[in-house]
Amino acid sequence: MDIQHAVEKAIRDVADEWDLALPPLRPDSELVDELGFSSMTVVSLTMNLEEELGVDPFADRSVMLTAMRTIQDLCDVYGRALAAAAPASAASI
Repeated sequence: MDIQHAVEKAIRDVADEWDLALPPLRPDSELVDELGFSSMTVVSLTMNLEEELGVDPFADRSVMLTAMRTIQDLCDVYGRALAAAAPASAASI
């Protein structure tokens, strides 16, 4: 799965749900300052991503939701969570 595509799709879905007009998305687009996301929309976004990608990177207490400022930040944290979950999934097969 292409993480960036999944993140951008989730951003568009949440923006549609909350009636937010989005500028063109870039990896360095800031969720709050540029995209107009609030704490509620960021929570909605992470819930959508957890459902779509099947991982919750914030279960690791060292990963802070408040540190997610850009689209790239989300891609990175979900990428690491997926990589960490992959060996566990493969071992259970």
